[in-house]
Amino acid sequence: MSEQNLNDVLTCEEALEQLNIKAATLYAYVSRGLVRATPHEDGRKRLYLRRDVERLAARKRGRPPAGAVAESTMRLGDPVLHTAITQITPHGPRYRNRLAVDLASSGAAFESVVHLLATGIWQNGLAIWAPLETPPDVLRFLSGYEGRVASGDIGALLGMVPFALGMQGRGTREIADGGAVQAARLMLQSMAGCVGFLGPERVFCPRADDESISGQILHAAGSVVTPEALRAVNTALVVLADNELAPATFSARVAASTNADLFSCVAAAIGSHIGFSTGTGTEKVETLLLCEPLSALDTRVERVREYGASLFGFNHPLYPGGDPRADLMLQAAAGIAEHRDCLPAARERTVLTLAFLERMRGELDAHPGVALGLVTLARALGLPDGSATAIWVVSRTAGWVAHVMEQRTQAFLLRPRAKYETTPSAEIGTAS
Repeated sequence: MSEQNLNDVLTCEEALEQLNIKAATLYAYVSRGLVRATPHEDGRKRLYLRRDVERLAARKRGRPPAGAVAESTMRLGDPVLHTAITQITPHGPRYRNRLAVDLASSGAAFESVVHLLATGIWQNGLAIWAPLETPPDVLRFLSGYEGRVASGDIGALLGMVPFALGMQGRGTREIADGGAVQAARLMLQSMAGCVGFLGPERVFCPRADDESISGQILHAAGSVVTPEALRAVNTALVVLADNELAPATFSARVAASTNADLFSCVAAAIGSHIGFSTGTGTEKVETLLLCEPLSALDTRVERVREYGASLFGFNHPLYPGGDPRADLMLQAAAGIAEHRDCLPAARERTVLTLAFLERMRGELDAHPGVALGLVTLARALGLPDGSATAIWVVSRTAGWVAHVMEQRTQAFLLRPRAKYETTPSAEIGTAS
């Protein structure tokens, strides 16, 4: 670790001394996201972000000015908005008082979770939605990308789908007619159909009348649709549907506060989600860590040691003891690999990957995040690269929709104040 990076972090002992607290309290701060932690290079200790510790220490010394409080809340830490949708717990996100991992483990349909998040109403039997036709003008737009979508492009393509759906007056009607739930379903099935651009046909794949979103994704990707595969994809969709105020979720709420239509709000969220520091984690896992040959995984331990948290999503700051969502997806991947229908190549890749991730837990105290869990599961299912990104966007759209609807009820504009600071170059320019 460089000298500059060392100046940005504190050891456990240093953090405890600055805050004048016990170790258990520090761990609680980490679990609540108030202090971010990163693995120490020796793999047995953890380091803590100096900025977070100093901010908490300043609070303990006395109440800071209102401007400083407002500025600090724009970073990972205290919530800046009240929400009744999702609560972060050590056991993963809780959707309207229901743990996401429990919903997934019990076999709850993603469609039911979408309805729960958006409306607060639980409908356990809501498994298949009524048919909705993707508008012809949107299909014509998408046809221009047939055979031309690379795995790294799928996030950008999915970002264009909501904008296309909002055209021809559909966005205006969504607001005027209160049709958010139907608009959400239309978006979800249209984006799921875009997985077909990664599949063998390289075309949009519309949803069949009796098909779930999980089934549509598998069908579009050219994968074998089995009960086990359906459960596995559904598990990923359910556990990833929301995670409180992630940056993309906040983007959706900012757009909603301006009275933008639902399609535009989700497009804004996707643009934030596929940023280098967030949703592209799946692509980085595919191309930089779990890339071929997997027999060389042992040579990539240093990549995990140096870049595990920043590039690949190890040790999520909200889940310092391990992310239950990732663990559940990895369990699903192991189950798929053990099934007789699993292709031999997919089984071998999955076994190697799971063994490597378990080694990282033991040697580096590096706990896999959702990007690793999702890529491992997608590959166990034989899905093409890029599918993990698509599944994440489709899933998280459920949460974005719910937050847009909630923000609309709060009826205020989200607009933080800017604090102008003169830079040295600006001063020189003025003087000259």
